[in-house]
Amino acid sequence: MYDHLSDLAQRLGRHMAEHSPKGLPTHFGDELLEAFPQESRKTLGMALAELEADGLVTLSHVLGPHLPRVRTTVELFIASDPAITGHDPVEDSVALARLLLDQPELGGSARKLEEAAGWERRRFNPAFALLIPCVHDGRVRKSLQDDYPTMGILLADEDLVELRRYVQRHSQ
Repeated sequence: MYDHLSDLAQRLGRHMAEHSPKGLPTHFGDELLEAFPQESRKTLGMALAELEADGLVTLSHVLGPHLPRVRTTVELFIASDPAITGHDPVEDSVALARLLLDQPELGGSARKLEEAAGWERRRFNPAFALLIPCVHDGRVRKSLQDDYPTMGILLADEDLVELRRYVQRHSQ
């Protein structure tokens, strides 16, 4: 992950990324105490604060002797997936963007885009999440579900321009 993070923060980040089976933001809490029994609430809290400072998680503090509620972010997957899964979400997002530029109709259904990419969901979701900011908010399909970052994106010409620019910025 990030070399400037403490060893515990790196191990915590890796643990949470590995325990996010769909590659979506996932919630954690006091179960982290069980996963790291050799650590105190204080040391875990400090490591979580490090992760939050780098945008890898968000924390919601609760009353009482508990760890804050933790929600992973896409940035955690960007930082850790190359080491965990062997796939780089940024490189994968470029491949998805190219696929959408060639076949914009695939954007309307995350499931169809995932099938076209041929990737398992854990790999697909972080890459797809990186493309959502390229699309005007009104064309991002909003629904309550926990399979994808969004059910799909409806691409207009201006979104295709943004995707093309995204590819240019992130291509090597």
